[in-house]
Amino acid sequence: MTTATGANHLELTVSNLGPIAEASIELRPLSVFVGPSNTGKSYLATLIYALHQFCGIYAGSADHRFALGRRLASRAHPTMPPESLALSENDITGIVAWAGKSFPDTETRNHPGNSPYELPDNIAMLVRPFLNAVARLNQILDDETARCFGVDSTENLVSYHSNSGGKFSLCSNIANTTGGNSTAKYEAKIAGQGISIEASISEAMPLQIGKDVRLPWHFRDYLLLWTEADGERDYAARSFLGAIASAVASGILGPLSRPAHYLPADRAGVMHAHQVAVRGLIAGASRVALRRDVPMPVLSGVLGDFLEQLVALADLPHRERGRHDDLALRLEQKLMRGAIRVERSEINYPSFVYRPEGWQRDLPLMNTSSMVSELAPVVLYLRYVVQPGDTLIIEEPESHLHPAMQVEFTRLLAAAVQADIRIIVTTHSEWVLEELANLVSISELPAERRDGLEDAGISLRPDQVGAWFFEPGPNAGGATVREIKLDQETGTFPSGFGLITESLYNRWAEIFNRIEMAGLRWADAGGNSSGGGGGD
Repeated sequence: MTTATGANHLELTVSNLGPIAEASIELRPLSVFVGPSNTGKSYLATLIYALHQFCGIYAGSADHRFALGRRLASRAHPTMPPESLALSENDITGIVAWAGKSFPDTETRNHPGNSPYELPDNIAMLVRPFLNAVARLNQILDDETARCFGVDSTENLVSYHSNSGGKFSLCSNIANTTGGNSTAKYEAKIAGQGISIEASISEAMPLQIGKDVRLPWHFRDYLLLWTEADGERDYAARSFLGAIASAVASGILGPLSRPAHYLPADRAGVMHAHQVAVRGLIAGASRVALRRDVPMPVLSGVLGDFLEQLVALADLPHRERGRHDDLALRLEQKLMRGAIRVERSEINYPSFVYRPEGWQRDLPLMNTSSMVSELAPVVLYLRYVVQPGDTLIIEEPESHLHPAMQVEFTRLLAAAVQADIRIIVTTHSEWVLEELANLVSISELPAERRDGLEDAGISLRPDQVGAWFFEPGPNAGGATVREIKLDQETGTFPSGFGLITESLYNRWAEIFNRIEMAGLRWADAGGNSSGGGGGD
């Protein structure tokens, strides 16, 4: 796969997952999934969301890293013999010396030039086995993937026509000190026993800690206080290395270690009926406690997380608005022609209202148009939830939007990318793709040549955008996914929509020709034939 110069994106490869036979994509700042229905666009988006939830365990607070380090350091694990993480006394002495003198502390963690901190060779050598100990996290990945898809077992995600199980892998290419690229790869297999994952980290890859990564600073002091007589110094050193490995892994995994937020395709219905849905889940849960023959209502993790976030919004309006409130305001003003607010009930449960421009009162969201209900969660997420560096996944952003509004919304997505929000969309819209092509083309214009263009400041470089076509397989086989590049001659991402337009025109022409050949004419407005045959 070729990538634009200077780009450094994670590559995700998938095989035999649900409707998908084969897929290989790069996760770029704006990734667009397009193609016929039931070809796996939402499947792949949900997998990416699950990977965000899993990879997020490598991020978090210093205490969180310490806890993960202890898990990686444990000797009791069936997939890895104890000696693979063993440390000699010299190793421990070196760790203690580094931790006491060279380990970046709160004063020096923002290194000169804000560059990442590269581990010294002796420490990097000891950290590598902990990076490869990712198999100890198999159960976490398996549970999170099953939860996000809403299945009892990840085995249910494997394509029915596959006898070899499902697979997916992540590959990251990072520049090394010699000017070349080094590869880190995480490969997961799905079988009857669940998901098993393995890591392969190039020996040439520099192990770095990002400038903004939080490390267990206080743990250094614990390590220095422990003595060999305590019988805990070896475990303390291994836990410490595990915490450092988590910091390195979060850099390798890049955007996947940041939070993701998923707006599902049925969000308008959920916005209308979230109170009923939550009441039903509570009532169902209480009945299950009394009657074992009543199945517990199950939601996919994607939909469950969305519902949970809606409930949490009851407290958000009382906080300061986020860094992306300008994007939310643009959406309200240019598309919705009104404002979205959250009201809090006496029991601290949210309700959502809309006030059209010029009105003196609010409308309950259920009394507004489907367009307003579709866009309301986007406004709320941009205003209160999404932070710089996060990923926002939106299924079918064109739903209930007039084509002109689809174009405007596409510009808003590009503006979000410019504001350091990563975007993934699934779409069936020709208008979304055509405006996206325009935004990429604008990036090639120098500033002085953009005068008079609407929203000339909004553009995306080619390496920031990836459009991926999901093509159905023959004979009910799984879909394959291929990149569709911007066609310089037509100025579009060729997705097959033009063929549908051409087919419709040809069908009209054939019908019209048959009418002409039959000597018929179009009926006039009053229903009278304008030609052929006499009448009263």
